[in-house]
Amino acid sequence: MSAHRREKGFTLAEVLSALFVVGMGILALGPLFVQGAQVTASSDTMSATSAAAVERLELLRATGFNTLAAGGSLTSNTTGFFDASDPEVTVRWTVANNATPPTLKTLTVRAISNTSPMGQAKVCELTSRRTR
Repeated sequence: MSAHRREKGFTLAEVLSALFVVGMGILALGPLFVQGAQVTASSDTMSATSAAAVERLELLRATGFNTLAAGGSLTSNTTGFFDASDPEVTVRWTVANNATPPTLKTLTVRAISNTSPMGQAKVCELTSRRTR
C-alpha cells in the first residue's frame, strides 16, 4: 500500500500572484526610462551648444587683433556677428574695444539651442579678452 504523497511546487495562484507583483514593478520603472532618455537628450543638446560656443570663441581668438571689428549683439542677429548655419544651434558674438586706442578687446560668445527636449532652450555664454 502506497501512501498518498503531496507534490512539492507552486500552485497556479502563487505563480499568477508573483507575475502580477513583478509586472507592477516593471510598470513602475517605465517612467524612469522615459525620463532618463529625456535627460540624455537634454545633455546632448547642452553638449552641442557648448561645443558650438567654444568653436566660435576659438575662431575669434585665432583672428588677428586688428581684424576684429567692434560690434555685435548677444540677443539679436547682427550681420557679421552671428552664425545660424547649424540647424540645432544659433551662435551670436560681440567684440568690444576696452581702451582707446584699442589694446584690449573683450570677446563674448553666446550659443543658443534651437531645440530643447526638456525645459527651456540651452544657452552657453563664454567671454575672453584679447590683447594686442
